[in-house]
Amino acid sequence: PSQPFVLWMRGADDQIVSDTSFFDFGFLGQLGAVPGWPGAEVYPPQPMVTQVRTVLDDYQAHGGQYREVIIPDCGHSPHIEKPDTVFELVHSFLQGYEGK
Repeated sequence: PSQPFVLWMRGADDQIVSDTSFFDFGFLGQLGAVPGWPGAEVYPPQPMVTQVRTVLDDYQAHGGQYREVIIPDCGHSPHIEKPDTVFELVHSFLQGYEGK
């Protein structure tokens, strides 16, 4: 394939890569938790899941392919929290490219 297939796997309970991450000062500012936050025009929140999905949707619209896998009961580190699940996902993903 001219454009590689993308496997995007993420934990369903990820609190870091999230549209509502408490690690995001823009999001915290909107909640009123950051004194002196200059507002969304200057320091907007970064909805990371939506941003990644938007990039991948654009990639797909231009001929690429991706698969999003949301791993239940898993946070930011699927490879540590759910190693067997990650192994199976990566193994089957790589088998799809075997001999190509």
